[in-house]
Amino acid sequence: MKRFGKTSIPVSAEYELADIRVERFRLVRTRPPLVFLQGAAVHIGWQNAAASLPELIFRAVDAALTDSELSIHEIDSVVLSAHDIVDGRSLSSMVTAPAAGAYLKDEIRLAEDGLAAMSLASARIEAGESRFSIVAAWGRASEGDYVHTSHFAFDPFLEQPFGLDEFSLSAMRLSEWIREHGEEHEAHQQAISARAERARRNCRSVLVGVRPPVDYPLESGDAPRFADIVVVTVLGGRPRAVHIAGIGHSADFANLGERRLSDMRAVRESVSRACQVAQSDVRQLDVLQLAGPTLPDEALALESIGVAAPGEAFAAYAAMGQVNPSGGSESGWCFPTNGLLNVVEAYYQLTQQAGAGQVAGSPRRALATGVSPLGGQVAHAAVLAAE
Repeated sequence: MKRFGKTSIPVSAEYELADIRVERFRLVRTRPPLVFLQGAAVHIGWQNAAASLPELIFRAVDAALTDSELSIHEIDSVVLSAHDIVDGRSLSSMVTAPAAGAYLKDEIRLAEDGLAAMSLASARIEAGESRFSIVAAWGRASEGDYVHTSHFAFDPFLEQPFGLDEFSLSAMRLSEWIREHGEEHEAHQQAISARAERARRNCRSVLVGVRPPVDYPLESGDAPRFADIVVVTVLGGRPRAVHIAGIGHSADFANLGERRLSDMRAVRESVSRACQVAQSDVRQLDVLQLAGPTLPDEALALESIGVAAPGEAFAAYAAMGQVNPSGGSESGWCFPTNGLLNVVEAYYQLTQQAGAGQVAGSPRRALATGVSPLGGQVAHAAVLAAE
């Protein structure tokens, strides 16, 4: 406890007086501590009858702890990203949290994209509430029907009667873009081929997951490959190879009629905020891991964030090897994992662990995004930097 004037202000023992200053009896932090990715692990598969979901979670968490060179006893908090509807369980974390290392630990679960969970864990470490935190996200698409269940996230009176699902909104987004810029069929096909090749080079790709049916003007190659995914990262203040340089969030209107889908406002604003905090220009980042359930969602984000010129989304996606070198949703997709999965894929790029999918040169800064239903109404972004 430090006493300034007549006010007693609690100060964490981790911070020395040199890290703070007093201005008219206000305690002002001069610089937040850096949060580092201590380690990570990914499991992507399909219909593995030999392992239950808790077993898959346990294996991924154990692998991430091994990568971080930490023991479970050094972890003091756990932040989870899991959705009851996707898991098909009421209070899913009651069954799965112990497998994620949360037994007798401070645990929070979000029914939100995994990148939001990472943001919360990072904020708690910056605030001094936690020293090391496990962040885990999972979804097992083979156990449910996401196309069907996503229908029930729409307004039951005004939107559900139209029979829409998550991928209907992707088709509507592409249709809106085509109305403005034309079909660009050749560039679209090149982007489909480029993404498929990037997924083939990714040793973590599922490659066998089924695709959901999609509506015109989407093509079958635009659809994601459903997968059973568990992704884990360990965060902490101990210096390591990669730290979180900036995080941003945004939300668009909930009412579909108030949104311009092709504008992708939430994605644009979240990326802008993350880059502002990181003091980075998005056009100069070395790796861009962009989230979206379909290829057009990923490609049109390039225009939204200012990397591609209007009407050039698919051509830019095909030509820029640093965009989704993991293969994006072609390598495996299941809400709510993909924002955190993009973070880990970016981490692998910055630490030269991406294998055949490694971006040329020595990437130093990377962007990862995550989007939530419906149609990316909520978006999250993080800029990672190599030390």
